[in-house]
Amino acid sequence: MFGPVSDGMRLFHSKSSVAVVGYSENPDRVVGKITSFLIEEGNRVTGINPKHNGAPEAKIPVKQKLADLEEAVDIIQVFRNSTALPDLAKEILSLPWRPKMVWCQQGVFHFQFQELLEREGIPVVMDACPYALRSYL
Repeated sequence: MFGPVSDGMRLFHSKSSVAVVGYSENPDRVVGKITSFLIEEGNRVTGINPKHNGAPEAKIPVKQKLADLEEAVDIIQVFRNSTALPDLAKEILSLPWRPKMVWCQQGVFHFQFQELLEREGIPVVMDACPYALRSYL
């Protein structure tokens, strides 16, 4: 686990706005379980999935890309393959706003991604699960 974990956990506990990149409503996927946990903790969650077609039956608001968000979010929670992170860094850095934190789920890490974002003042946590760390604070 890398990065400012305690700051990230404080954000999750403070009922933040969260964009879940790689969101899926498939109940068998970890992303659905973690998203439910974030909502139960009082966070305002929006899913990000490029394959989403705007179907109204989604449990939460879902956008195709971060640029489609109407307003800035506090945390970008990442459930993507590590090889997708360089392109995600470009997407994040092209936004007109900056998140307070980018949190990459357990098993997701890319050191150049972290370096790029942190150079721009965006803290990054990699390879960590907020649910597993829920009692951290």
